[in-house]
Amino acid sequence: MTTPGDVPRTPLSRLLEEISWEGRSVVKYRDGGRGKENVLTAEVLTALDYLPRDAYLAAVLRHAHGAADAAAQAADEAEAAEMVFLPEEFALNSTAAGRGERLIVQPDATIASPNTLVLLEAKAIRSGTFGPEQLAREYLAVTAMAGTRTPLLLLVLGTPPPVAIRGRSGRFDVADAVAVNLESVHAKSAPHPWSLAELQARVAESCAWLTWTELAGLVAAEHGRGRHSGTFAEGTVDRLVGTITRAVRWHG
Repeated sequence: MTTPGDVPRTPLSRLLEEISWEGRSVVKYRDGGRGKENVLTAEVLTALDYLPRDAYLAAVLRHAHGAADAAAQAADEAEAAEMVFLPEEFALNSTAAGRGERLIVQPDATIASPNTLVLLEAKAIRSGTFGPEQLAREYLAVTAMAGTRTPLLLLVLGTPPPVAIRGRSGRFDVADAVAVNLESVHAKSAPHPWSLAELQARVAESCAWLTWTELAGLVAAEHGRGRHSGTFAEGTVDRLVGTITRAVRWHG
């Protein structure tokens, strides 16, 4: 007999749970959540999940900027991957020494395949500033969670880098944005499979980015190749591609 806990949670159920914590600010969703990164991410990832993975999700991964080898490996295994929107939080420690501070990472999504693990962090199209330690924590999380698999931190941004970090002046390219607080976060975290020196050396090979506009363009370009035209899946593919392109346009 299947119990409620055995039923896989869909992006919609995860999104509703996330919204339930908004309290009085839930009124911001009355216009359909326009401009809200979690709503956009849920809409796009649901469609990418159901589109033929070796064509659409693989194209998105392969065309990310940076970490070419890791992205290509994830693309090669896209059909076998499990995509989870708003997965369970990951703790980098139990408490920070002497402060009782928990270092928690709540990814927007994970894409897990036999030999790769992608942690996806999405920002809204209209704005997007990273928290002071956010990218360092997420990089530590994906490299720890991956185990023997190849890790990839993938950022989906409203505009190309450089990116802003709250509390710091100026803007940073992705590698610098990850590295700027890496040493301090590493010092507060539980023992990591990689040394600090290895973590610092492997930022570039483990982090990549693309914009929402690029993602929608890649999906539209793949659709334009017409490889599913005339098949039983043609109508389904048309509708799912339309969902992605409309969502990016509407939220932007």
